[in-house]
Amino acid sequence: MRLLGLGTYVETRHDDHDDVVGRGEIDIVHDQSLVVSETRLGVDYGVNAWLSASLLVPIRVVRTEITYLDMTGTEVQLVNDGIHHRDEVVTGIADPMVMGAVSGTARGVTWSVRGGVTLPLGKTEDDPFALGDMGVAHQHIQLGSGTVNPVLGLDVGKRWGAWRLGGFAFTQQALYENGKGFQAGDRYAGGATLRRALGRRGQWSVRGGAEVQAETAERWKGVVPTDDGNRGRFDAMLATGGSWAATSGLTIDLAVKVPVVTHVVGGQLDMPAIVELGVSWRLGAKPAAATEDEHDHGDEHDHGDEHDHGDEHDHGDEHDHGDGHDHGDGHGHGDEHGHGDEHGHGEAPYVHPDTTGLDVLDVGAPGEAVELVPVPGKVTIFDFWATWCEPCKTLEPALVEMARKYPDKVAIRRIDALDWDSPAVARYLTPGGFNLPHVKVFDANGAMVLEKGSAPGKLDELIEAVRAAVEAGVQTQTQTQTQTQTQTQTQTVKRAVKPVTARIVVTEQGFEPGNVTVPRGRPVTLVFERKTAKTCATEVVFVADGKRVEQPLPLDRAVSIKMTFETPGTITYACAMDMIRGTITVR
Repeated sequence: MRLLGLGTYVETRHDDHDDVVGRGEIDIVHDQSLVVSETRLGVDYGVNAWLSASLLVPIRVVRTEITYLDMTGTEVQLVNDGIHHRDEVVTGIADPMVMGAVSGTARGVTWSVRGGVTLPLGKTEDDPFALGDMGVAHQHIQLGSGTVNPVLGLDVGKRWGAWRLGGFAFTQQALYENGKGFQAGDRYAGGATLRRALGRRGQWSVRGGAEVQAETAERWKGVVPTDDGNRGRFDAMLATGGSWAATSGLTIDLAVKVPVVTHVVGGQLDMPAIVELGVSWRLGAKPAAATEDEHDHGDEHDHGDEHDHGDEHDHGDEHDHGDGHDHGDGHGHGDEHGHGDEHGHGEAPYVHPDTTGLDVLDVGAPGEAVELVPVPGKVTIFDFWATWCEPCKTLEPALVEMARKYPDKVAIRRIDALDWDSPAVARYLTPGGFNLPHVKVFDANGAMVLEKGSAPGKLDELIEAVRAAVEAGVQTQTQTQTQTQTQTQTQTVKRAVKPVTARIVVTEQGFEPGNVTVPRGRPVTLVFERKTAKTCATEVVFVADGKRVEQPLPLDRAVSIKMTFETPGTITYACAMDMIRGTITVR
């Protein structure tokens, strides 16, 4: 959930000819000031690892003040004052926006495509030009468009350590006029942002960038106004800002945008800057899809109706320039992606359970993408966690008890994932669409036997799966040690004693795990099981030691392939179309 406030002050002028008290009809200047502010409430919901939905509700306030000047700059009073402009405050809900987003990662670049519609709930006015011709007081500020307008957005991002470069594009199209004859202009926005995470845990971030916005002219009964109203504009701005992850679910963001190029058709406009203040809250578990750009602490765009249509007069549409940046990392990508950065900052430090006498170690610095090196001769549990992950704090004591039960046979290695922007997440969680908590279990021979995360409310299932893998690994390890004591020392007998089984599941995400490690020169059973019909991996194909293997993979049936790999190295297996791949490391 996000709450964004933005505001700007605008001075605008345009020429006119009107009836002035005591002077008759003369050329005058409309000198108008507007204070435009908008509060946007956004709600993002992550459906699964790649799909999200969002709702944005804007509430707009426009305060206007008007002064009439003659050509020498002296203030004058109109005979019919208040027909076109007046000192007033216009407030109300603008058109809400409903969007869905599909997100993913390709070659290290995260992307999110958003699409949706605006809902015609904002207030619209009668034709101000027709009313003005009749000498009737009228209003140019349109809080809504009165039509259902399609919107489309694209976000992309690439991360290098603590740095992230992101870009966005957005458009809202007004395809038809409303019942009062008003057709809003089409809107376009795009830009790029470079962000840098700061602090030991990255709870602070700063950013800078540039963006452009444009709007085509409004129409009334198919005609573009020539003497007033919005006739089109273009803006280029430089932007800077910063974010602070205050707690595990709360992020605060501040941004300032300064126009460097402003082109308004038919008039003059002075707008010094736009200030945005955003707050986002995360409720419940964060979906794995939120990966990168949904967690970049403030350069997500909520694309919230980039322009407020509020053309008080000639240039009063006051583009809020708000390109909708939620700056609160709320994504859902929806955005952008949901969407707080989940840090546990501002809370009491987390204290790990007592592990005295156990083989339990932290590996790497927080967020570091360390190499996962299993402990030789022990079942090794790699525990991915973070201070803001509440289920992780329940899982860890259960893992420690397993290590306490088998102190000589079980080792735990903890990896602090830090946040969704860290290299550790990018390497070990994002590619598989995994959430936290997350574990990888390796047997005593260094072969991965389990990789699993916990869905909301499914922590018990994760604990039981780890316990079963540990028990099986310890039992196998004990049997191997017993057999080793009674068998000869020849390599042939050693290889025959302990068969190795590697299990691989086919899901919609591909082969899981994506890599298995098996020993060289020993019998290995590869067990493939396809769990989904939505995949091209209906068979598996690979070549090992000069032998080609092609094995069909029926749905929901385990298929065993028995091999003895004699040559160390990496073997790639794939579906028959060579679209989905996995690897086998022989060592």
